[in-house]
Amino acid sequence: MPRSPLILHSEAYSASGNLAADGYLKLLGAPSIDLVQTVVREAVQNSCDAAISDGGAEVHFRLRTLDRDQAAVLRHDILGQRPLDHAAAQALEAYLSSARPRVLEICDFGTTGLAGPTRADLAVNEDEPSDFVDFLRNVGSPRNTTHSGGTYGYGKASLYMASRCSAILIDSQTFHAGQPTRRVIAAQLGLSFAAEDTEGVRRRFTGRHWWGAGAKGDEFVDPLEGPEAATLAEDIGFPVRDPSRSGTSIMILDPLFVDQDEVRALRLIEESLLFFFWPRMLECTPRSRRMHFRIFVENVEYPLPRPEDFPPLDLFARAMSGLRSSPTAGEEVRSQRPNRVLGRLNIVRGLRAERRAPAGLEGSLFPERSAAIAVMRPVELVVRYYPGNQLPDDRFEWGGVFVASNDETVEAAFARAEPPAHDDWQHEALADRVERSIVRIAVNRIKIAAAEYATPVSAARPGGETGPSFAKVAGLLGRVLEGDGEGAGARASGGGGGGGGGSRSALGVSRPVFARLEQGASGPVAVFQLEIKARVGGQTVLLLEPALVMDGGIAADVSSIARPTVLAVRDEAGDLFRETARVEIGGRAGRFEVSVVMPSDCAVTLGARLVSGADNA
Repeated sequence: MPRSPLILHSEAYSASGNLAADGYLKLLGAPSIDLVQTVVREAVQNSCDAAISDGGAEVHFRLRTLDRDQAAVLRHDILGQRPLDHAAAQALEAYLSSARPRVLEICDFGTTGLAGPTRADLAVNEDEPSDFVDFLRNVGSPRNTTHSGGTYGYGKASLYMASRCSAILIDSQTFHAGQPTRRVIAAQLGLSFAAEDTEGVRRRFTGRHWWGAGAKGDEFVDPLEGPEAATLAEDIGFPVRDPSRSGTSIMILDPLFVDQDEVRALRLIEESLLFFFWPRMLECTPRSRRMHFRIFVENVEYPLPRPEDFPPLDLFARAMSGLRSSPTAGEEVRSQRPNRVLGRLNIVRGLRAERRAPAGLEGSLFPERSAAIAVMRPVELVVRYYPGNQLPDDRFEWGGVFVASNDETVEAAFARAEPPAHDDWQHEALADRVERSIVRIAVNRIKIAAAEYATPVSAARPGGETGPSFAKVAGLLGRVLEGDGEGAGARASGGGGGGGGGSRSALGVSRPVFARLEQGASGPVAVFQLEIKARVGGQTVLLLEPALVMDGGIAADVSSIARPTVLAVRDEAGDLFRETARVEIGGRAGRFEVSVVMPSDCAVTLGARLVSGADNA
């Protein structure tokens, strides 16, 4: 018995107005990442938010060509009725009559599916889901999942943007009113237009179209539900589901980025998953938060590599593992007023390993040498990478991770600072002063850490001549870095003779941070930078303690090697102090530079502490 085709409903403007479909498509703005990355991020982020907390979620990306029977089902049973808008109808017709009707399916399992009412005008209880209407009907609904990846769901526009005909088909196995429910519906975003309705009245339409089951009053269509929905989904080639495999499949018709190159499309998807979602793929990820990804091209599976075995993500994986191992791991990033933890930062360095696809390919997201900090909220989805300076020895690279605090105020500030594509933290967009300060301070600290972690290139000689090669020194620094030792090029040790976290009048000195190598009259000179907080009007003494570092550790006195010595100390105004390891700085505060003469065969580290003049008389 032939089945009835789905019914088309094109949204007309109400008397009080609506959002036009073309305006909806523009809500995403201009993301800093490309369309493939945006689609992958949006889809997986939705799956993360909808995951049932038992073993994590599984997401499949399936790039395939509809066979003749499946194409006929799509053409006649699902999209049999075409929009009155000529442009939208023509785009669908061009796709449905093509020789190779390709689709990209994004299918998740172990998630709640598109649950809740199918009408947007029905109120729901606080604990009742509204996923269906939030995804298919509404625009800009606030999230109802604590610490979720998404905010207002504008990114779902990318799913339509990825289709040449701006159309998607949805199949969801979910629960409603305590009962398992299967739902199938199609949707298209075109342009606003004017046409005569079924009663011959000329009206304006928003350009939003749905294909589903008839609903009372013909004001909208519901999804097709029950056994009929399951049969239709099976006939179009969606994965087989039952209540034990709840979740949602989204079919993007005629995906833009596929063209004739399936391998390229595969690599783009693979790279996006690795680049943004590696924190959820690690072996150390708690079972309830673990994400499992599978990629298929024409029913052939292409396994994803483990991030722990995929350079440079192996470095970021080590950094993340360190943060997860202990609540005190890494370094705290704090604000002072109020005194609040904004997040934790951990940076790891190591030998540069050879890249393998998709890394290393032309235009890859992954750099040839890693020098960046990945930032994320507690949901642990990478928002972006803040770049830093490369290590001086090109055999080595580094990667860091910053995870924002799960404090409600802090998490909300970072969530609101994300644009619709969730690809940045923009404190300028925040109206609340406290939230703006939280994000601004954290981002500034992250940028400083990225800039100061590694060594830039050596300076040129006076007169513009290129200085002698520092390859020998750089090689030693590389050995120090490989062992995670402290040395020139690593964060040096330091302390404060009164601490940097007390009252505003307390003594304090930051850890000296290696800034650069210079060529001195008698050999290499390591320049360190530090910040000093001193008592106003006090007589403060800065004690500097340079030390040798050889093969990964701080060396004791070695008679055969010249000891490092302080060559110069300058404040941020450029004033030069005495060339000694004991510097009377009075009541001065701010940034200081310390130049240390180092033996050509060694690296150096620098300790620093402050004492008052009275304490050290």
